[in-house]
Amino acid sequence: MASDRSNWPADFPADCPPAAALAADGVFYRVVKCDPPALCDFVSQYHQNRKLADRNIRQGIVSQCHTMGLSVFANESDAVARARRYPQIGRLIARLTLAPDSGKIQPTPRHGDSHHTWWLPEGYNPTDAAIVVDNP
Repeated sequence: MASDRSNWPADFPADCPPAAALAADGVFYRVVKCDPPALCDFVSQYHQNRKLADRNIRQGIVSQCHTMGLSVFANESDAVARARRYPQIGRLIARLTLAPDSGKIQPTPRHGDSHHTWWLPEGYNPTDAAIVVDNP
């Protein structure tokens, strides 16, 4: 079943979020730079670094849709590990309490972790759902 295009940013591909994505619901963790988390902490890879995103898409590493989602983790320890491994993306861990109106989410584990890709609907403010809980 196709997504209702009115809910998603205009630059999302037609099949984005993917049909396998479910309504976001529950607690997830994201690496952020700011306390409190700011909108700049919730920018997709596609919008942060289009050149890198396009290269990863061409190489078949990810789809364009996945580069437009945000990386979150179901387990705080996986977010901490990501922050320690890549301090340039942030050194703080934000807990996100997501409800179905906060978008769609899909498990996209990397090397057995709890990684998920989260797609935010048009007009959703993710900072309302986020609070910094750790500074590893």
